[in-house]
Amino acid sequence: MPINVLSLPYPVTFVVRYPELWPELFQSSETSILDPSSLHGRIQTNEECWIVLTYLYLKRKHLNVSISDRFIPGEICVVSSLDLGIKDRTFNSFVVGCRGDGFQPPLCDFTVMQNKACVEDSKTDIFIPIWPQPGLIPRLKERGSTIENIVFKGGDVNLYESFRSPEFKQELEKLGVTFRINGRPENQPVMWHDYSTDDLVLAVRDLTEKDALVKPASKLVNAWVAGVPALLGPEPAFREQRQSDLDYIEVKTPQAVFEAVKLLKSQPELYQKMVANGLKRAEDFTTEKMIQRWYEFLAGPVADGYKRWSKRTQVSRMAEFSLRSIQHKIAYRKAAYNRLHGYRPISGTHT
Repeated sequence: MPINVLSLPYPVTFVVRYPELWPELFQSSETSILDPSSLHGRIQTNEECWIVLTYLYLKRKHLNVSISDRFIPGEICVVSSLDLGIKDRTFNSFVVGCRGDGFQPPLCDFTVMQNKACVEDSKTDIFIPIWPQPGLIPRLKERGSTIENIVFKGGDVNLYESFRSPEFKQELEKLGVTFRINGRPENQPVMWHDYSTDDLVLAVRDLTEKDALVKPASKLVNAWVAGVPALLGPEPAFREQRQSDLDYIEVKTPQAVFEAVKLLKSQPELYQKMVANGLKRAEDFTTEKMIQRWYEFLAGPVADGYKRWSKRTQVSRMAEFSLRSIQHKIAYRKAAYNRLHGYRPISGTHT
């Protein structure tokens, strides 16, 4: 049965911790719910990627979900776990946390992971991919196998320094290729949705091995949707999605990028195979399939867990919250340490 004629077993509230950034979410009527595709310039944070988008996609399917700036006692509440703290005292709500790039949040009853490497407890952790970029504009088909533009979409700090150097750009120019960074312009909307003139996507970060484990495969998925082959660093999220050499080309150094460009320029048929393969892989990440994943999660494991939780006494909930608070502090400190300390495969250094 189509989702738009169903409802969730229990109402679900999506909690926005920064409501001042999204006043229209709290003013919309049932007939004027924001279209996610119109928000491409505003979706940047974990809350926006996971809470704002998920709420809007499900609401537009007429599911019984609502938005709030606070936790609702006795109800299922979905929140960005990066914005959830002990001071919120959420023991009276059944909390589903969207982990994003953050640490494992013990305060949550369920946790949504953006890659499979983070799933530690099969009973309370679930892998759901992050939504593809809303309002994405695909590469123009008339560009064919042309390779003139390489792009990195994201803040400069998330691109390894070797790929930001003048020397890297100069070498690419010798190959007839321009490299540009679609960053975070101050006081301007991001332009991460427009792939119309992009011929290759580049993304290489010098992360510690443990920090890399929490990152999503979003740059790969968006490249597939856009019909643009990708040159990506050796991150677990990319590798777990990889099914063939056509999915993307793994690179660690500028020299590897130069070689990949030369290869694809000399073999336009290979470039087209990568485009076709990417578009096929993107079929697993359509909006409809993503909505279905969320429906099955909220109507299945979450509803079952909430039903059991509802039968517990407040005393037992408070006791468990106290224990989880201790675990939450430990997890936060551990993740903060791992983000800064460890082996970094790109630079080959230990920090």
